[in-house]
Amino acid sequence: MSKMIICGQALLKGFPFKAFTRDIWLICLSNIIGAFGEGLYFWVFPIYIRTLQADYIQLGLVFSALFGASALAPLPGGLLADRFDRKKILILAWIPWVLSPLVYSFASDWTQLIPGTILWGISMIGVPAANSYIITSVVDKTKLASVLSFVWSCYSFSYIFAPTVGGYLAAVIGMRWVLRVSAFLTAVATGVFLFLRSQHPNKGERTFQELTSSNEEKKLWHMLLLWSAFFAAVTFFMSVGRTFVQTFLDEVVGLNEFYIGLFGSINFAGITFIGIAMGRLGDKWKKSGALSVCLLLYVVSIVPMFMIRETSVLMFVAFLFGGSAATGSLVSSFVGTIAPENKRGLWVSIPQTLSLSAAFVAPYLAGYLYTLKPEYAFIFSVSALPLLMLFALVKLKERS
Repeated sequence: MSKMIICGQALLKGFPFKAFTRDIWLICLSNIIGAFGEGLYFWVFPIYIRTLQADYIQLGLVFSALFGASALAPLPGGLLADRFDRKKILILAWIPWVLSPLVYSFASDWTQLIPGTILWGISMIGVPAANSYIITSVVDKTKLASVLSFVWSCYSFSYIFAPTVGGYLAAVIGMRWVLRVSAFLTAVATGVFLFLRSQHPNKGERTFQELTSSNEEKKLWHMLLLWSAFFAAVTFFMSVGRTFVQTFLDEVVGLNEFYIGLFGSINFAGITFIGIAMGRLGDKWKKSGALSVCLLLYVVSIVPMFMIRETSVLMFVAFLFGGSAATGSLVSSFVGTIAPENKRGLWVSIPQTLSLSAAFVAPYLAGYLYTLKPEYAFIFSVSALPLLMLFALVKLKERS
């Protein structure tokens, strides 16, 4: 633990905390509380689904429903964020997030989880508003990747501890009551938004038609679409593997609930600390380079996972596996720097929509491959990543 604290201090040395406003810190606080609540159950959610008589394909269908509903939310969320008070959007959008675990707690079979997954997906309407709020609050855009990665790392920080606490509480009070505790904590996290200052979009900027009339702005639009398509491809392949990690550790590797929870905690430690490092790398070097490092981390963590049975080695793999999840904040920070102010919510929502659409398709394919042979899902998930790494380094430009 002391070594982790020392590493954290070294990582945060020279970090641009001066770029953080009061409201950004409130969003960080909300992330910490809400993620702890969600983390009590979400890491072991695939195993919970299996206890409700779901086979592998049906498990994939539950996640497809979740990501399908999520994919429909960012675009309308982005349009709303460009027109109305982003504080109010965040509060209203987070209410379905509160209700989702309550629905799960009353399910008696896997089909009754679907309404909860749809509610979880609807809450994604608030993500473009959150990103737009943060991006607008940061004056120095050269620090944007660092700020965004830190804010969303606060979310993953709670997941370091939540799976272990959730596992303990499940043994004491049962999984259904854990889900109800989760709903309470996410409600508290939503309440934190009441203390945010209202933030209305700037309507004084040029219209989208005016912006895209120049060759320069058309190039920015094309860059946005290229980055979004790349992010969707990455999400698709990673989601095929991520869907069955917990199930694989449980049924194939043979880890017990404690070690599966520990794997989850270390995984989210990787998301937190490597995620912050990737944000700083994106600001100091280039975001496309940081993205390629994330993809490399995914490959070097997934391949050993289905070859190694030594628990201590798997825990190290979990840390690297978490670091691969920083792709979203890197893409959002890039889009935030090129997006026009009065269309920022819409532009930020485009890569989110495409990536969630990819994530909607991936779990069903993952279920089919996992049914054939568990290793097939993981082999497929890494198959295209070397090419995507090369593409990121060669084709993803950050200046028009």
